[in-house]
Amino acid sequence: MTRLIDIQDLRFTYAGGTEALAGVDLRVAAGEFIAVVGANGSGKSTLARLLGGLECPSAAAQAVVCGHDLLTHTGRMAARRDVGVLFQDPENQFVGSNVEEDLAFGPENLGWSPERIQSRVDELLAAFGLEDLRTREPHLLSGGQKQRTALAGVLALPRRVLVLDEPTAMLDPAGREEVLRAVGGLRRDELAVVYVTQEMDEVAEARRVVALRAGRVAFDGPPPALFADAALVGELSLGVPVPAEVALELDHRGRSLGTLPLTLDALTAALAGSRTS
Repeated sequence: MTRLIDIQDLRFTYAGGTEALAGVDLRVAAGEFIAVVGANGSGKSTLARLLGGLECPSAAAQAVVCGHDLLTHTGRMAARRDVGVLFQDPENQFVGSNVEEDLAFGPENLGWSPERIQSRVDELLAAFGLEDLRTREPHLLSGGQKQRTALAGVLALPRRVLVLDEPTAMLDPAGREEVLRAVGGLRRDELAVVYVTQEMDEVAEARRVVALRAGRVAFDGPPPALFADAALVGELSLGVPVPAEVALELDHRGRSLGTLPLTLDALTAALAGSRTS
């Protein structure tokens, strides 16, 4: 499978001397959905900005995204075309006076024909459940609607990598669920998704989780393996998904489920299986 992100010994130091990344290795293939976690200050958001070509690495043995060298200005500019980045606050990404205009902005700047633009906008409105909101001003939308609109805007242009930097951090539970459903619908063969989050319940949807500590990769593997390592979870100042927490407590009380469920459905199935065994 095509490798879209190939990062080796990536480093970044801010102007004031703070070292945000101290040698990160990261490889992501087309179609992969990975989660990036870590405590505040671990380097998650800095990594997101670097992957999107929005910052220049201080150094790296290799920093290639979608075939573009992030160590060069030309490479970073090209990466911005292939990598879409969605941040916490969607207000900072709106450029149109209403939802429809916002989604059309990127294609218009690339000189697409009016017919092609309208077709793409209609496709996005339907895909993200925004059809009834096409003429609504972005600032009048709910939190979840704003983030779905911003996500649709990022994807208005064809992307090979999507980086989501804590997209649910500013949302209430209803808005969070809206965005998670929208992100879940992005699974397709060639799109690589890097999902930065501090919400451990959101990690369950990823096949891989990369945990950062002080600007370095402390873990890279399947989510169940991370959450089963209580010592490492504690060292990284992470929590565990609620279903896993329930399973661990049951195990502590002498009722092992034989697995570590990360979702409510998985927990329900494990409990049902333990009763019949």
